[in-house]
Amino acid sequence: MKLRRIFSCIIAFAIAITLLPKVNVQAEESIPVAPTDFGLPISVTTYEDEEGCVVTERIYFYSDTSSKLRGKSGEGWYRNEKTHEWKAGAVTTYYAQGYFTWGDGEVSVSNVTGGANNVNGITLSNKLTTSGTGRYGFVFNKYAYVTFSCTATNLVGLTQDLSVTIRVSESGNTI
Repeated sequence: MKLRRIFSCIIAFAIAITLLPKVNVQAEESIPVAPTDFGLPISVTTYEDEEGCVVTERIYFYSDTSSKLRGKSGEGWYRNEKTHEWKAGAVTTYYAQGYFTWGDGEVSVSNVTGGANNVNGITLSNKLTTSGTGRYGFVFNKYAYVTFSCTATNLVGLTQDLSVTIRVSESGNTI
């Protein structure tokens, strides 16, 4: 009788285990801290804006994975940094950055930041950092982006809008 009761309990336990829903547990992805030094830029472009000021744009990529090469799938920090040389000689540096992940036709960005340094004689206002995703021409490759924008006002009240964007495609390329 006792053996029959033990056997019945084991069978009931086995049936209960098989009927329980299966739960997949995944570890939370760990996003590394943004580097303080991105190293050398992967792209540098210098041009003159409509006000006659010189703007230099530097794009950086940093990944602490073993492979530093950007490929069809991967992840890492991208940063677009602009330096704006005002006619009076002052320099404003502003940037947009984020942690991008791409592959299998998808791309996303997280841990987005943007900002600008303060310069004597220039007041920065309307600071805004935005991010999101989209498609080129609404049908082509996907991309993710981070944009930082602000308004710079000099001592005599003249204003100029500043903006910087880092955009990464589903293949890890900047556009």
